[in-house]
Amino acid sequence: MLRALDTNIILRALLNDDPAQSPQARSILSGETLLLSTVALEAFWVLSVPKRFSRSEAANLLMKLMQLPGMVVPDREAVEFALTTAAEGADFADMLHLALSRGADMFTTFDRGIAPFADGAPVPVETLQT
Repeated sequence: MLRALDTNIILRALLNDDPAQSPQARSILSGETLLLSTVALEAFWVLSVPKRFSRSEAANLLMKLMQLPGMVVPDREAVEFALTTAAEGADFADMLHLALSRGADMFTTFDRGIAPFADGAPVPVETLQT
């Protein structure tokens, strides 16, 4: 049975911060599970903002999670690109948007912080001048 995971399952398993829910979450992760890019996005935010992990630490935790034997990640390449660049200092959400833009001719933004991390992205970045 393939289970799509909510963010709270991911967080309970990674943080081991609830005596009842954390063991249940870890048990679920031992089976076939589905990690959506939107769940990875929310988990990264919770880990790196309220929980005070560095971007690099949050990215590494999620990368390890994605390596579990039963973990299915539909947008694996996009999520890995976003996590890798986030670990280097990029904004995870921006990098995920960019990586999921495959098929477009370019990713257009006003944000000058995206282009420096865009090497290896599936589309070029166009930064508009203001």
